This record gives sequence, structure tokens and C-alpha cells, in this order.
Amino acid sequence: MRLLHNLIYLLCCVSMFSCVSSFTPNISEYDDLLVVDGELTNLSGPYKVKLSRSYKFQEKSGDPITGAQVKIIENAGREVELREISDGTYSTVDTTFRGIVGNNYKLHIQIGEEVYESASEKLIRAVPIDKVYWEYSAQNDKSNGIQLLLDTHDPENSTHYYAWKCDENWKFIVPIDVIAHPEWKVCYAQFHTTDFNIATSARRNNDIIERQPLRFFSEATNRLYIRYTTLVRQYALSESAYKFFKDLISVNQNQGSLFDPIPGSLVGNMSNLTHKEMPVLGYFLVAGASEKRIFIDRKDLPKEYQPTSGFDNCGTALVQVPTSLTNIRMNSVVDSLMRNGYSEFERFRTLGTPPDTTSYYLIDFAKSPCFNCLMNGNNVIPDFWTESSNQ
Repeated sequence: MRLLHNLIYLLCCVSMFSCVSSFTPNISEYDDLLVVDGELTNLSGPYKVKLSRSYKFQEKSGDPITGAQVKIIENAGREVELREISDGTYSTVDTTFRGIVGNNYKLHIQIGEEVYESASEKLIRAVPIDKVYWEYSAQNDKSNGIQLLLDTHDPENSTHYYAWKCDENWKFIVPIDVIAHPEWKVCYAQFHTTDFNIATSARRNNDIIERQPLRFFSEATNRLYIRYTTLVRQYALSESAYKFFKDLISVNQNQGSLFDPIPGSLVGNMSNLTHKEMPVLGYFLVAGASEKRIFIDRKDLPKEYQPTSGFDNCGTALVQVPTSLTNIRMNSVVDSLMRNGYSEFERFRTLGTPPDTTSYYLIDFAKSPCFNCLMNGNNVIPDFWTESSNQ
């Protein structure tokens, strides 16, 4: 009997461990819903609204909605048209239009026979940013980096709900010079984030936000390798807008588990007026906004911080190819290099060493981003860019 008990116990243990397997739900149906992403502030426009369709769980993006009629309606009766500038993206036509603090605005959309409208939202007074600054962060796990931080406060103690976006630009220099193309040497990269950082002071006695994390730069990024700048935009939110973006962030950070929140449940301030039972996803944000720019120079950072240049794998290869070849890829070495992402950046003609009098090309190869900065940026200096005064 004891042996039988042991055998039963062993079988139970085996079944417990062997029954654990991954589960991929078979989701074959979903609602084809309108998704709205737009904002209006007191800062100068143009203002943009993006319209798309919801998409299946296994897909990465929804189809843009084209041909819609879009306008912003002010409580005083003024209507401002938005014109489609690319598939699914609509922009205000009147370049002088901007939101006015204290006024109410709503977004009106017509797609075929369907009419959609946002709730009327009041534009809250903007709160100036006190300062944007950075600190060096040395972690025990060796993930050293630069933390970008922000301080702000509302002396009237009436805002309490905040959001931030960063528009980033940084200078970079490719390691390989091309004599015929000096304009390929220095460029400026940019990144416009679509994600919000949010915070609230609602549980504090004073309306103060201190040491709000905005961005963290590990040593794996080249953003701070030479010179970097970001324009931080701060939004004064309503409580309902704050709740929506808080829920949205929670969904995006916790996907992958069976018990995660359902993205489709995030219904914002938009409604379908034609079919009231159909939900609309997304949000039309109306908020007071302020901005502050910061520049960061590599020379001002601590020596312990050693960011990558982004060009650690920029080897070159010099190949000798007879000029008689009508296609240089007929050369096996050239063909192998080009199959692995290499491109020609310089070529010289030469003769072989006597008695070989064959004419050859000496061709330099490297990966294109290593010699042409236009692959990852723009060589036009941004209007707002300034160089350090003591460079």
C-alpha cells in the first residue's frame, strides 16, 4: 500500500507540472470602432486629429479613416475646419486659430452618414514649468544613466492634474568621411513622442509636482553622445482626462496576461450621435499647455557616464574589382557584402602591379548609416538649435 501511495503521489506531481502550457485565445470577432486622437491647447497651432479604426488583437495598427469632415466648435459658435493632410490625419486650416483659456470646445466628425462628437471641454489655464533638469543615476545593476526631471507648481492650488510630452532632437556625426559628400557628415535626429507622462498633486496640501521623471537615458543610447535638446510640453488636465490617460497607460504597460485590462474598454469623451449604442475609442484633449526647452552637452555630463556613439559596428571593407565587370555584384566578395547590408561609398581606379596591367576599381564598402547621416536624420540645422557658448 505504501508503494501504491508513493506511485499515486508521483503521478500527481507529474500531472501538476505537465499540465502547465501557454494559452493563446482564439479571438475571431471584434468591434470595428472609430478611434480618435486629437488635442487643442492655448499654444499656437496647427492642431491635428488622427482618425483610424480599431484592429484585431494580433494586428499592430488600425486602418486610417480618410475623407471625413472634421471641425472644432467653440462655445461662442465659431467653427474651425480641419483638412486632411495625409491618410487619416486632419489639421486646422486657419493658422491663426488657437484655444482660449476659459472657453469650451468640442470636436465634430462626420464619416459618411455617421456623426460623432466629443463632450464640450473647458480649456484650463496653463501652469508654467518651473524647471527641467537632469541628474546622473548610478544603479547597482550597472544600468547607469541620465534621468531627466521636472518641477512645477500652481500657486493658485487649482490644477492638480498634469501630463507631459517631449519633442527630442540630437546631433550626431557619422564616423566615415565621404570626400564627394561632405553634407553626409553631420545630422540632427528627432523623435516626437506620442505617449504621456502623467502625475497628480490631488493628495497633497499644495499643488506642487517635484522631481517628476520625464526620460531616462541609458548608456545604450546615442542621444547624449554630442548634444541633445528636448522641448517639454506640460498640459493642465481635467480630472476626467487624467483618469482616461491613467487607464490607458495601465493597459499599455500590462498587456500579455490573461487578466490584463481590456483595451477596448477605454472609452473617452467621444460619442456616436447616429448610433448612440456604439462606443467610440480615444479622446479629444482640450488643455492649457506651457513649454520649456533644455539642452544637454556631453561635456557637461559626468565622466562615469559613457554613452554609445551608435556606430560601434561600422567596419569598412576594401574590394578590388576588375573594371571589365559590367556588374560589380558578379564579384563574390562584393555580392556577399551587399547581401549583408553594405553599400559602396567610394571608388578609385588603379592598374594592377606589373606584369598585371589589368585595370581595377578599388571600392570602399560600409553600412550606409555609417557614412550617410541622412539615413537617420536631417542635415538642416533646426531653427531652435544653438551650440554651446564654450565649445
